[in-house]
Amino acid sequence: MKFQFPPRSTRGAVLGFAWSQIALVMAGVIAAVVALNLLVAGHRGPAIGALAGCVLLVTLGLLRFKGRRVTEWAPVVAGALLQRQSGQSEYRGGPYAPSSVENWMDLPGPAAAYVWLTATASDGTTQIGLLHHRREKTVTAALTCYGTNLILADRDVQTQRLTDWAQLLNILGSEYADAGLVRWSVTSRAVPDTGNAAQRFLVNRAVDTSSAAYRSLAQLTAAAAPAAQRHEIYLSVVFDIARLSGEIAQAGGTDAAIAAVVLDRLTGIESAVVEAGITTAGWLSPRAYAAIIRTQFDPDDQEVVDLRASTPATGDGPTAAGVQPRLAGPVAARTVGWNTYQHDSAFSRTLWVAQMPRQLVAATWLSPLYMRTTCRRTVSLVAQPVPAAVAQLATRREKVSRAGDEVTKRKLRLVRTAREDDEARAVEQIDREQAAGHVRYRYALLVTVTATTLPDLDRDVRSVKRILSRAGCEAIVLAGEQDQAFAAGALPLARGLKPARGWSA
Repeated sequence: MKFQFPPRSTRGAVLGFAWSQIALVMAGVIAAVVALNLLVAGHRGPAIGALAGCVLLVTLGLLRFKGRRVTEWAPVVAGALLQRQSGQSEYRGGPYAPSSVENWMDLPGPAAAYVWLTATASDGTTQIGLLHHRREKTVTAALTCYGTNLILADRDVQTQRLTDWAQLLNILGSEYADAGLVRWSVTSRAVPDTGNAAQRFLVNRAVDTSSAAYRSLAQLTAAAAPAAQRHEIYLSVVFDIARLSGEIAQAGGTDAAIAAVVLDRLTGIESAVVEAGITTAGWLSPRAYAAIIRTQFDPDDQEVVDLRASTPATGDGPTAAGVQPRLAGPVAARTVGWNTYQHDSAFSRTLWVAQMPRQLVAATWLSPLYMRTTCRRTVSLVAQPVPAAVAQLATRREKVSRAGDEVTKRKLRLVRTAREDDEARAVEQIDREQAAGHVRYRYALLVTVTATTLPDLDRDVRSVKRILSRAGCEAIVLAGEQDQAFAAGALPLARGLKPARGWSA
């Protein structure tokens, strides 16, 4: 079974140009007219300045840099400069945080508004971690999943798994989108397997730690631990509280009511995931959820967290597995330059896959990124289902705009490129898929690479970009946005998509 991704749309407001580009070009034309008038009037110096301004404006209007228009870079650069000028590019958590982690965890940037909601599953004992974003009015939960080998499976098994996954996408994008689901993400992270069973058993069960036998076993287990990577997969879902306001009000309108309404949805989603043939281990508890966030910010804590016992903490017993929820945030974080984010004990860099493969690829086209990388990396696919009515309006608007552009190009005798033909065919394909009942999604693929030193980070990022390039992808480092990109790409919070407005989908 082969797939082909459509090219990213380059269509703008008029003939592929955005309104901001048109404004800059028009300003450049006005500057050119002013320059000619000044030159006729004999003011040669000002005329040269106006002409230079014309060239600059037209260049800025037409130029593209790293997959974006210059006009799209302008708010990013302005925001980054304003952030540094106001001192918001550095974060101090832990004892230096505003709340001193007394009541809730402290996270930097857009994740600062998250607080924990108390939620207990239907069995009355299992705790489920729910993150309530107070400003965006959303609730987030994460489901632990286990992958199975798709490459070695028979072709019929591969086809069945893909069909089941497609059905799950339709369920999430239709039934649960109507029930308040606004976004979901699949986060896959690779971390050193420091907490192997032998090492955990030795640390928790050893009686005599001074003997030669204990030292020998400790050396063997410590040497074997970093030799492999552990792959973890999480399905994060985000619910909009406003869409659930009726049920929440009927349940009492409190935080407990919010948790009860969301838990009802989580039960159905987990059942749908299991029916798609995906093995799950339940929704993350608050301590497990906090452990993931904590170890992403501070990789040096990974070994300590992995070696903690899985039994509840007692007065003189071991510490419970995971991390105290209020301690999930970093102690310190800051933006280094334009392309790097430093947090506690590591540096990270997030890449945005701006273009998926445009040639036919197999279902396992992304396998090299998961199997051939030896660095610490996190791959996040963030998706937002588009309501059927909005998707139809967006497709109709796209087809009408392209038809208008085609008429204008014929009148102006402009050449139509092969990329524009591919984009037009992609619009027709999306229209047919929507007519067949498929759900339309907005999505973004982010890859976050983490290393302990900057030279190691540069090497690992080059390796990841090379693997993505061989897979037919175009990856771009999100310059000036690394703090926000880390929250979107490294943490299982299902963030990273700009809100859709109007018919844009």
